[in-house]
Amino acid sequence: MIWIIAWKNIWRNKVRSLVVIMAITCGLFGGVFSSAVMKGTGEQRIKEAVSRETAHIQLHNPKYIEDNEVKYTIDDQPAELTAMLDSLPQIGAWSSRIKFPAMASSANASTGVMIYGVDPEKGRMVSEISAMICDSCGTYLDGERKNQIVVGQALAHKLKLRLRSKIVLTFQDINGNLTGAAFRICGLYRTNNSVFDEMSVFVAKADIAPLLAMDAGEFQEVAVRLTDADEMNQVQQELADRFPELLVRTWKQVDPLVGVMADFMDVWLYMFMAIILLALGFGIINTMLMVILERTRELGMLTAIGMNKRRVFLMIMLESVYLSLTGALIGMALGYLLTIWTAYTGIDLSNFAQGLEKIGYSPILYPYLDVKFFITLTVMVILIGILASIYPARKALKLNPAEAVRTE
Repeated sequence: MIWIIAWKNIWRNKVRSLVVIMAITCGLFGGVFSSAVMKGTGEQRIKEAVSRETAHIQLHNPKYIEDNEVKYTIDDQPAELTAMLDSLPQIGAWSSRIKFPAMASSANASTGVMIYGVDPEKGRMVSEISAMICDSCGTYLDGERKNQIVVGQALAHKLKLRLRSKIVLTFQDINGNLTGAAFRICGLYRTNNSVFDEMSVFVAKADIAPLLAMDAGEFQEVAVRLTDADEMNQVQQELADRFPELLVRTWKQVDPLVGVMADFMDVWLYMFMAIILLALGFGIINTMLMVILERTRELGMLTAIGMNKRRVFLMIMLESVYLSLTGALIGMALGYLLTIWTAYTGIDLSNFAQGLEKIGYSPILYPYLDVKFFITLTVMVILIGILASIYPARKALKLNPAEAVRTE
């Protein structure tokens, strides 16, 4: 009965209750959609970083990470390593890569780059770079022609190159001798990370290995792509236990900035919503204090005829929770609908594309929120409603029934 009475009480002054509900609705609507944009942006950045830049797991010689010198290769137990990578069911694809810094030069300019010597077929399965080449921008490494290279459009623009232009790569081999060769651009790719595009070039491993005086079975890096990202830590541990002489890192360790963003995104979103709810909570407190003031005589009479303090407290608390929860559910529903719509259409920020791509973000944003967020937010709303009712309820419990019933 007390639940029904509390619900009816909030509609005794419809205008005031609707104002509070609308305030909560607007606050939660804006908070939910803002959270969806932040969450979607973060998830999109993580997905693109894993699929195009880092893969889920990377294996290296520990000394290579310290110096990035080409001589620090993975040459211990290569047969056992490849056998285990092929046997683990969680691994969808893997590829060994020759990776080292070099100087890229054209007739107009030169700049430092990171060369990825890849197996063209396996490379397609681990990285989506081949899919980032548009139809008019050439093709990925086909493995038939010698000394082909795929470069980012940002690098081509910087060096004033175009498709089928020649680019000269200069670097040190494993013996420390300066060497190099000319490569012809067969494809121009573009990701949403212009810094990566400007720094990363891809060549066939078979073309670059002889120039480095390396054996065919030597490489600096193994990139692993999993079928299920949730099993990443388990696979990392299995590989680390089996090959303790290698450094096995997840994408969070390879790219710490993106890793930190992934780990703290949910925490930040809950803090963001908590601040919004806290601000709305003060509005609920003010409303409930007005309710207590207006119903002083009524509350005194209820106490006088036998309603105990626990039931009075419960009634006021339920009124507060009903107010907050009604507005919150409407706001979350509207925020969810807008999130679904914009997740389908995308939010076009092409006017800011250059700035966003400098920090690795796509100019087309796709908001996203999972069910867990809405469940947690609903619990937070209920808690705020309860907390907001405590002070007004205490004021009501302190009323003297004899004095309250004489109040006009």
